[in-house]
Amino acid sequence: MIEFLIVIPVLILLIFGAIQIGLIYSAKTTLNYATFQSARLGAVNNATYTSLRRGLIRGLAPLFTSTATLTNLKSDIETGIDSSGVRRDATSEVDSYTRIIRISPMSSHFDSAAFGVQNDEGIYQIPNDNLMYRPDDRVDDVSIQDANLLKIRVQYCYKLMVPLVNRVIGSLSELNNQRTNQQVYETLHDPRFADANRFHVNNAAGILASYNELCGDRALDNSGFIISADIIVRMQSTAYEEENGDFAANMCDGVRMSCP
Repeated sequence: MIEFLIVIPVLILLIFGAIQIGLIYSAKTTLNYATFQSARLGAVNNATYTSLRRGLIRGLAPLFTSTATLTNLKSDIETGIDSSGVRRDATSEVDSYTRIIRISPMSSHFDSAAFGVQNDEGIYQIPNDNLMYRPDDRVDDVSIQDANLLKIRVQYCYKLMVPLVNRVIGSLSELNNQRTNQQVYETLHDPRFADANRFHVNNAAGILASYNELCGDRALDNSGFIISADIIVRMQSTAYEEENGDFAANMCDGVRMSCP
């Protein structure tokens, strides 16, 4: 009985931890697919926040779809409610706990001194036609062909749901997020390639969301876990520096979308 009492807490943590890690792996796989969907829609819709957001919602929908009928599928995606009565669906998750970073093309590429051309609506865009025959003029060692590569990174604060281990793993996510800080990096002088590569990519990507910024209320009890995914595709339309429409204010606003 004494041995059982000593072993059972550790055993419970291991079992619960394995379940939560499995759920995180499933969420990471789904986010990879959602990021691809986001970039795919963005590539054919001017790389605007509206198209990138729509692709993310489509890709993350399987995490929140619990119905077996098409009748209730729309509510699962837009107005889902979890067991505690809190709204949790693909739309609210994307709008509240994700950040899109458009790494390429960069904001400087839209300048008229670079590749930017103003369209009829007054929006600067990067031409996408006849790329094979355009001159190899470069701005900061980037050609117009390179500027037509759409690369995005999506950060997502995934909600940990398994009790006991959720706060432990959430705390580890917060500590890992701090390792991207330049001062911490320079202090530790960590020689591992993964950490060095993460620092330089993050530096090139501009301001990434911190744990508190991205997780919001989930950061209060360390119930959030930050996962991210990167994708690069070839633009199939002209990339816009800004957009008109319902989500125009979110385009490169630094909160839902960052454009270094």
